[in-house]
Amino acid sequence: MPLHKQVNNRVSPGATEPVAHDFINAIGGPFGRFAQVGSQRFWTPLRVLIFTSLLFLAGGFLTKANCIQGSRSPEGVISLNWSGNRQYTSACYNDIVPLYAGRGLDMPGFPYAFSWQEGDLTRYMEYPVLGGIFQWICAIITRFIYPIIDALPFHSLPEAGLYFIVTALALSFFWVLVIRMVAELTGNRVWDTVLVAASPLVAVHAFTNWDIPSITAVVAAMLAVKRGNFMWAGVLIGLGTAFKLWPLYLLGAYLVLSVRTGKLPNFLKMLAAAVVSWVVVNAPVMLMYPNAWNEFLRLNRERGAEWTTIYQVIDRNIPLSFNDPATLNVISFALFGLSCLAIAIFGLRVQRQPRVAELAFLIVAAFLLFNKVWSPQYSLWLVPLAVLALPRWKLLLTWMVVDAMVWPILMWHMLGAENMGIPHEMLDLIVLLRDGFIVAMVVLVIRQMCGLAADPVVDAHQGLDPLLPNPQRAAGVEKQKREVN
Repeated sequence: MPLHKQVNNRVSPGATEPVAHDFINAIGGPFGRFAQVGSQRFWTPLRVLIFTSLLFLAGGFLTKANCIQGSRSPEGVISLNWSGNRQYTSACYNDIVPLYAGRGLDMPGFPYAFSWQEGDLTRYMEYPVLGGIFQWICAIITRFIYPIIDALPFHSLPEAGLYFIVTALALSFFWVLVIRMVAELTGNRVWDTVLVAASPLVAVHAFTNWDIPSITAVVAAMLAVKRGNFMWAGVLIGLGTAFKLWPLYLLGAYLVLSVRTGKLPNFLKMLAAAVVSWVVVNAPVMLMYPNAWNEFLRLNRERGAEWTTIYQVIDRNIPLSFNDPATLNVISFALFGLSCLAIAIFGLRVQRQPRVAELAFLIVAAFLLFNKVWSPQYSLWLVPLAVLALPRWKLLLTWMVVDAMVWPILMWHMLGAENMGIPHEMLDLIVLLRDGFIVAMVVLVIRQMCGLAADPVVDAHQGLDPLLPNPQRAAGVEKQKREVN
């Protein structure tokens, strides 16, 4: 439903959320009895939300800006200046800058045709196909523009720094799309989108890696389902999976709901579209550069646990060889598989029909908690899902602040003891605190699904899931079709 048609039923967060209530009081108080909601010509909720998101994206750029600087010599700009471990001391590290040259993006040629040697191992671009192509397009734009920048006197921006700027602009465009779509998905609780637009995790991780396009695909797929376009939802899931693996898990939520409601044809249409779109994107690279295409799978199969996973926390305190890739693969896959099975059984048997966002949040949260790789920016995946599943402002804001703090503490730890880096105990503590918040959110979502806690989303939408096609609207469309025929 367009935003302007939801005004009469819109729920003010100040009426239900103490954090929002206090903020509203601080800036002038709630609406009066005769206030005309929705009468503003320019500062509509959507424009306010987009402006807010741009402010936090600007903050995200500034948190990384110290890592895009170079230095000059009489011959011109010397490449990046990360002297003094500034990537750690400034917590500005990101994968975008070093991988520009590290993956051959600074040279002409297709990224999956590029390779390099690490000992006896030949390495390739390790990102899924659309992720690599996205980086490649940004690199082409960078190489085209940089001669103009380089002609400016006294500048100190290296080519990798411009690549970061180009990439950040592209990622910002996708994030604004996310805000626009989440504003529609929140329905009568449009102001919940503030939690996405003003998330501390955006200020820290918007430009740490290339995760935003996959989030855009997931949110767009949910919006397509809301509008009844199951085939397009499948296409978007397939494209999202070609960016990052995790959008695939959205299918699990829709499978549970399809089985529960007996609407398997819609799910099968979505599944078929997802498979076809994924194959269309992947097949050319798979056939022409099979080793490069397999690099993502090989690396994930052979790598150990990432710094901020529960496995590393255990291994740093109770050495149990958790970094053995073969053992980790079995443990993490088994735990995630059992979690998905439990979510499916629970989703089918719980008395109240689960909402899409509730199931999707549980699945992605289980993946992050049990996966052997949890790069800190992966927490961005949860932001829209958590807001749609559990719009409790105080809880979500606290979680996002704690989760954002994982990054500077990790950077401080990675300095090493010889550079006055902090010991691992502080890192372990913040990781456990972050995991604890997510477990608490999982428990609250389960209680909400069981009817043991109020569901503000259902209450604001007359008992309906705003992420599913409105049955009343669908019935009206069918009636019109019968009248026409």
